[in-house]
Amino acid sequence: MQARLSAAGAVCTLLLVSWSAHAAVECPKPAQQLATDVSIKVQSAVSLLPQTPSPQLETKAETVTRDLFSKYPNAGNVVLAHSMISMYCQFIFSSSFTDAQKLDALYRVEEWITRISGITVPMNKAVGTTCSTDPGEVLRPVRAIFDAWARLDIIEYIRQWAPESIQRSKYYARKRPDIEIQRSADFKKYSSVRVEKINPKILFSDGTKARVINTYSVRFVRMDGRPITETNIGESYVLECSAADRKWLIRENNDYLLRS
Repeated sequence: MQARLSAAGAVCTLLLVSWSAHAAVECPKPAQQLATDVSIKVQSAVSLLPQTPSPQLETKAETVTRDLFSKYPNAGNVVLAHSMISMYCQFIFSSSFTDAQKLDALYRVEEWITRISGITVPMNKAVGTTCSTDPGEVLRPVRAIFDAWARLDIIEYIRQWAPESIQRSKYYARKRPDIEIQRSADFKKYSSVRVEKINPKILFSDGTKARVINTYSVRFVRMDGRPITETNIGESYVLECSAADRKWLIRENNDYLLRS
């Protein structure tokens, strides 16, 4: 058993070195406090996840996560959650998914760990644990991106996004560089933007991660004078604490969730 663990550890170390050369996300190492037999069983369960990005991956990850927390209640939620994130990350980033699909899958899996355990474990060194949970501080980046829209200020808009952020809708999934390219082009299309309503609400916040839902109405005026109005559009955010300055940044934005 010890030989199996050592071999697995060597493979993981090799993969981590390889991934860091090609991707900004570097998977955290499994927690050393986790018992050897538990670590092997977690690794075995994670290795059975589907090999393609699909709703089945998220569904299976939820099942695996619930089973592991149920089977090993004495392992400690923080230690087990940290090791699960590490192994999920290694599985996803060694796959043939595209970069955007890898980040998307990792964040969806991590969300199940948070929901089931009730705790957040930072996934990389850029994420801190000590941001204020005051509602004004938590909601600051959400309000700031709408202020940036109203002023057509692309610099202020991009400042609100974390380095490894993703923006999703039913039409696309974009990483931060693609968000900047797309929004830079979008901002040039309009002569003015009026934010008529935003209503952000905090669902969860623990100083490391926060979940926010929002409903907004915005009126855009194109350069040719043609108006476009989006009314009562639903969206959600996952925010993360920046370790550098202890400020909340947007990690995930899920847009166009509903119309009411």
